[in-house]
Amino acid sequence: MDPLFLSPALPSTLIHYIIHHCTYPTTLLICSDRAEFLSTLTQDLQAQQQRQQSEATTDPDTDAGPDHLGQAPRQPSSPPNHTASALSLLTPPPLYQLAVTRHIRTVFIPTLSHLRAFLSVFTVQDTTAVSAPPTSTAAPGSSPSRANHTSPLLLVYGFLGLHRHTSEWSVQGISGTAAVLVEAAKKAGLKAVIVEAPLSTSPSGEAPEDMQDGVDLLSESMPVLSGSSKRTGLNLERAGWTGRTIQVSKVLGRWFRFQEGDWEA
Repeated sequence: MDPLFLSPALPSTLIHYIIHHCTYPTTLLICSDRAEFLSTLTQDLQAQQQRQQSEATTDPDTDAGPDHLGQAPRQPSSPPNHTASALSLLTPPPLYQLAVTRHIRTVFIPTLSHLRAFLSVFTVQDTTAVSAPPTSTAAPGSSPSRANHTSPLLLVYGFLGLHRHTSEWSVQGISGTAAVLVEAAKKAGLKAVIVEAPLSTSPSGEAPEDMQDGVDLLSESMPVLSGSSKRTGLNLERAGWTGRTIQVSKVLGRWFRFQEGDWEA
């Protein structure tokens, strides 16, 4: 089971993916405190609902009634959507999948130190973990190939975000945490997966087009050693690092295989 780094996903997309695709004993590590994540998720859902309502009222392909030939009104076209809509997120999943979801462990990780400490002692047999569902193999009526398609995951949401703006934003820091993550997943028999939130979003909550494939996120640069400083200047956000730098993609490429998430299909 090769570790994967999937394309960025909004919080609603992540929850939709967990509910509909993940199996026991998947463990979800959210690199944020609970209140912050729930606030972001709520804003995401509200923004999506507003966009859907706006599209429904302004769609030029929607007619008010039958045309002059007596034909039925043309139905509104459905624009392609690469993220889970608020409506689809709230649609109840199959009962079996809902039962399994209740047994998927979710942990909120507020700091990098907490993440490393948690991973260093992680085990699916942890006594504080949720219990197994009555059946954790395949849903009734599902084929063996479908049951084996999804492996249980150790999924970290916001891995890079937890390092960014800290002294551990470096090849040394990222590699150290990645090694602990991959080793913890291997020992537990899970597949290590990283999913990031879009690097930046518009006020409406929708990721810009150039963020959809995560190119900008993976092209970020970082110094080799932890504790490196940025060059002084008027704009500290855009200031370069002192010394040699390496792109995020090259660092993570040593540990993970890059792949688009199912939400990009």
